[in-house]
Amino acid sequence: MVSYPLHTKAILGYIEANVKNRNCESFENKNLEQKFCYSYAHIRDFFKNNTGFSLGKYIRSRKISYSAFELLHTNKSVMEIALDYGFANHESFTRAFFKQIGKTPRDFRKERPRVGKFELVNGIYGIGLLSQTEKRSISNMTKQNFQNDGCTVLYGVPKIEWGTYGGCTPYPICLTACAEYLGEDLNYADVFVTTGGAFRFTWNETCWDMSNVDIYHTFTEGASETVYSYAAKALGRKFEILDRTQATTKQDFINFVKQHLDKGHPCMAQGIIGPPEVCIITGYKDNGNIMMGWNFFQSDPMFGANVQFDDCGYFVCDNWWENTDTQSVMCLGESVNEPYSTKQIVQTAILVMTGRKDGDYYKGVSGFEYWAKKILDDSEFNSENEALIFERLSCHDDATVCIKDGRGAAAEYFKSLSQKENCNVELSGKYKLLADTFEKEKQLAETMWSLLSGWENMEDRPKNLVNKEIRQKAGEYIKQIEVLDKKALATLIELSNLL
Repeated sequence: MVSYPLHTKAILGYIEANVKNRNCESFENKNLEQKFCYSYAHIRDFFKNNTGFSLGKYIRSRKISYSAFELLHTNKSVMEIALDYGFANHESFTRAFFKQIGKTPRDFRKERPRVGKFELVNGIYGIGLLSQTEKRSISNMTKQNFQNDGCTVLYGVPKIEWGTYGGCTPYPICLTACAEYLGEDLNYADVFVTTGGAFRFTWNETCWDMSNVDIYHTFTEGASETVYSYAAKALGRKFEILDRTQATTKQDFINFVKQHLDKGHPCMAQGIIGPPEVCIITGYKDNGNIMMGWNFFQSDPMFGANVQFDDCGYFVCDNWWENTDTQSVMCLGESVNEPYSTKQIVQTAILVMTGRKDGDYYKGVSGFEYWAKKILDDSEFNSENEALIFERLSCHDDATVCIKDGRGAAAEYFKSLSQKENCNVELSGKYKLLADTFEKEKQLAETMWSLLSGWENMEDRPKNLVNKEIRQKAGEYIKQIEVLDKKALATLIELSNLL
C-alpha cells in the first residue's frame, strides 16, 4: 500500500469527493487554492513530486475510471456520461477513454471488464479497474485446474474484495464471482436483489449489535430456508450447505469441499480467515488440511498477518478449522430450474421489508425507529471511552452502508425493468417509482455518511458522531429513509397484485 504525506492524501481525497461533480469549478485554480491554502503552483508541484502524476492528468484519469463504472452499471448513453464528467463531446471522451483503457466506451460496455471500489491509498477509496480473470466459459477447464493426489486447485476464479462489482456485501459478491466462473454473466445488483438481501434492515433493540446488518438476518431467525439456500434457489441453481454443529467434524468439512472442488465447482464458506463473512474456497492441499481461495480479510493486518499466498493471489490457510468463526461451507451448483420470476422476487422483497419483531431484533421497516432512537439518545454518547464510541460508529456506519448498497442495487434493478421494451405502461410506472424511491434512500445514506466526513477522514468520524447537532441531522435522515422504505413497501404490494 502506497503511503503519501498528509497534504497529498487530502488532495487525493478531495479529488475522489468531487470527481463526479459536473461543475468543473471544484478543480479550478482559485478553488483549489482556497481549499488547501497554498498557491496553485505549489499544489501542482507538491502533488507531482509526491505521486509522480501531473495533477490535471490524474484528475482526468479518475474521471475516466468513474465513467467506466457508469458504463457497466447504469443505462446512461455514452454522451450522457461524457457530459457528466466534463467532456465537451462524444469524440473527446472516446479519445481520452481509449488512451487510458485501451478500448472504446462502446466496446468496453460490451466486454464488461470488472470495475469496482478499491483502496487507492491507505484510508481513501475510489473506483477503478479490478484484477481481471477469465471466465470459465471461455477457457478449457483442464488448463485452469490443477489436480493430483491430495490436491485440487481451480485457477481463474474471480478475485473478491470490498468493492468488487461495485458492491459492499460479501455473499452476493461471492455468488456473482462463482456464477461468473461457472460461465454465467450475472449482474451484482440482480444477484443481490434476487437473494432478498438488498431489501433487508435489522436493528437489535438491546445493544449496539455489530451483526445487525449481517445478511443471515434477512429472513426470520430459525427459518427452514436460510438466505444462502434461498438465493441459490432463486437463481435456479442447485445448492448444498454444511453447517458447523457440535456433531460436525473437520473431516466432514474437508469431504464436502473435496467433493465439489474435484467436480470443478468452487465452494463458499463463512470464516476460514477472520470473521464469519462469506468467502470463496478455490482449492485444497494436503488432503484438505490446507484451504485456498479468496477472502475479504486475507490482507487485513488484524486477521491475515500469518496468511500465506499462492502465486496467483489465493490465500493458503492451514488453521481454518481452529477459527471458530468458520461456521459453514456451501456450494453453488449447476442450473436445475428457471430463476425466480419478477413476481417471486417482489414477493420476497415484501416479506423482507415488512416490519416485525424477531427475538431482540426489529426487522424491515420497523428497524429504522430503533436506529434513530439510539442515534438521538445523548446518554449513548457521553462516554469518554473511545472504544465505546467507535463501537457505536461502526454500527451506525454498517447500517448506513447496508442501505446505500442494498437500496442502490434495488434502484438499479427496478430501473432496468422499467426500461424493458415489452413492459406495459402501468408496470413501467411502478418500476420507475420503486427505482426513484430506492435511489432517494441510497442518496440519503450517502449524505448521512458524508455528514460525519468521508472515507478519507476516518479519524474525524467518531468525534463527529458525538456532536449532538450532527446526530440530530443523522436522526432526521434515518426518519426520511424510514418514510421512503414504507412508501417502497406499499408500492411493492401494489406491484405484486399487478404481476
